[in-house]
Amino acid sequence: MYFLVLTVWNIKIYCNFTKILRIFFMSNKVKKTELAEFKEHPENAKEYATGEITVFWRPELCIHSANCLMVLPGVFNTRKRPWININGGTTAEIIDAVNTCPSRALTYFKNPKYKLPKNKKRSKKSVSKLTHINLLQNGPYMISGNFIIRDADKKKVKVSTDVVALCGCGKSGNKPFCDATHLKEVLHKD
Repeated sequence: MYFLVLTVWNIKIYCNFTKILRIFFMSNKVKKTELAEFKEHPENAKEYATGEITVFWRPELCIHSANCLMVLPGVFNTRKRPWININGGTTAEIIDAVNTCPSRALTYFKNPKYKLPKNKKRSKKSVSKLTHINLLQNGPYMISGNFIIRDADKKKVKVSTDVVALCGCGKSGNKPFCDATHLKEVLHKD
C-alpha cells in the first residue's frame, strides 16, 4: 500500500494515497461527449463490458499511476491479456477502482437499469465548482474541477476532460501534459 506524506505547518501527516485520490478526484463516469466520441472513433478506446457496466480504456491518456492495479488486482492485471478482467470484481468495486484513475484513461458507463446505493452518490454541485491541484511525488501535477490552462502566449490550451496531468519533470513530449516520461527516468536510475 502506498502512502503520501503531507507536511502541514511542520507536522507530517501520513495518508493512504488511494483514499486521497478517491476524495479529491471526481467520478470517472463517461460523459455524453466522450461516449459519442467512443462510438464515432472506436479505435481510440478499448471497451470491456458486462450487463451492468462498461469500462473504457484510452491508452494515450494513461500515465501509469497503477492505482487500478493496487485497488483491484483481480480485475486489473498487466501480466494477463486482456489486462482488464471485467468479471473479476463487483460493479461497485470496479467503479471505485476506475474512479482512482487520475488521468481518466479509465472511465465507465453504467447500464441505465443499474443504480448505485444512495450512500455512494456524490454531490455534483459541491465538486464541480472546486479546483483541486495535487502534486504527486516524482510525478505529474494533477488538476481537477473547473480550470483553464493557458500557454506562454496566454492562449487557451484545449482540454477535453475534467482531470489533467501536467508534466512535473519537464521532459514530456506532450507538454504541458504528462506522458509518463518521469517513469522512464525512475526505471533507469534503478
